[in-house]
Amino acid sequence: MLTGTLTSSPACLQVITCFGLSVVSCRYVGFSVVALLVEINSVFLHLRQILRMASMAASTLYRVNSIINLGTYVVFRINTLAWMTRWLVLNRDKIPLLAYTLGSVGMAIMTVMNIILFCRLLRSDFLKTSTREAKKEKEM
Repeated sequence: MLTGTLTSSPACLQVITCFGLSVVSCRYVGFSVVALLVEINSVFLHLRQILRMASMAASTLYRVNSIINLGTYVVFRINTLAWMTRWLVLNRDKIPLLAYTLGSVGMAIMTVMNIILFCRLLRSDFLKTSTREAKKEKEM
């Protein structure tokens, strides 16, 4: 499952800790709200998984969802995480060391996970057809 990496225990613990810090301290609420923009892409990511489980991976709906999924992935995951990383770096002197460390570690984990997931999505939904065509050409 592609979404398996997003539900791993260390990542969930990191997300809960980061949002928990925001709720308990009543600080960084805007930052946390921006972080929730990432979840917009989750709708299309989960729809993709549902379509795969329903054996509809060859359907037009799946293909359209794959394109929307990739677009929202770039806009709401990659761009949002890049903005959040930039904000952390620019505001380092205004943030307590614990919060900065927690945010930096969380951003590093999420960035690595999102890069891996993006590569897997590309390979699974867009590069597999060109790989199959290349194999067919070799066989001929």
